[in-house]
Amino acid sequence: MVNDYAICALAANDTVRVVAARTTDVVRAAQSRHGCSPTVSAALGRLLTGAVLMSVSLKGRERVTLQINCDGPVAGLIADALPGGAVRGYPKRPSAELPLNALGKFDVAGIVGTGTLHVTRMFDTGQPYTSAVALVNGEIGEDLAFYFARSEQIRSVVAVGVLVNPQGVLASGGILAQLLPGADDGVVDVLEAATRSLPHISSLVNQGLSPEDIVNRFAAELSPRLTFRQPVAFRCTCDRSRVVKALIGFGARELANMASAAHQTEATCQFCGQRYYFLPAEIGDILKTTA
Repeated sequence: MVNDYAICALAANDTVRVVAARTTDVVRAAQSRHGCSPTVSAALGRLLTGAVLMSVSLKGRERVTLQINCDGPVAGLIADALPGGAVRGYPKRPSAELPLNALGKFDVAGIVGTGTLHVTRMFDTGQPYTSAVALVNGEIGEDLAFYFARSEQIRSVVAVGVLVNPQGVLASGGILAQLLPGADDGVVDVLEAATRSLPHISSLVNQGLSPEDIVNRFAAELSPRLTFRQPVAFRCTCDRSRVVKALIGFGARELANMASAAHQTEATCQFCGQRYYFLPAEIGDILKTTA
């Protein structure tokens, strides 16, 4: 059974696009694979959820990558989403941690600090486009909304949340609402009021609300209609053949050193934590292909 999924809906006579997602299992997988602390799990989970919300319309060779470069203890976060609901990501310092903030919550803004959000969109032609904006507050949701307003000139509401405790991830999800051409001021007022009154997304997911429930609760006055539904999962594109190509990139001298070593070579995928092992003889075979 697939628990995580995203939906897309149109509302207000097709002048508002709303995307909602449940990403609990995605964030649990990320926490488990990378050994993330609770606060890093919350930060990475928000970024992964943001990538999911931005990826529902991807097709072909398209992809979207979100990268945060920051001066906080986590040092940086990356989330990468592909067509079909595959998403992956990692923190640069998974074990980083801070005390709870003044509100008694995990200090996501503190663990991130100041820095920049880079968004790279890979189009079906294979051409990438990258835009960068300064982080607003490191809470991820507002940073993404600022990116849409500044770089894509789309007025957007973004809410992403992860409910986590020292034992693990309890719930995670998000919602993205964007104004389309033709939206009037009344629609803007409704969305702003809904944003102020909407409880934390993670608490709604934890209560058992589905993405459809969340959209209906958020945009009830705008008569939303579902247009798309897609399963979502933490899934990496790495495999042994890709790792071999990466090893070749080290060059013949380094491969020769690996081939003559008394121990096997270990390579780890940053995105998913998968480990690949190569015996010295296997490295020797790889070296022969570079001659």
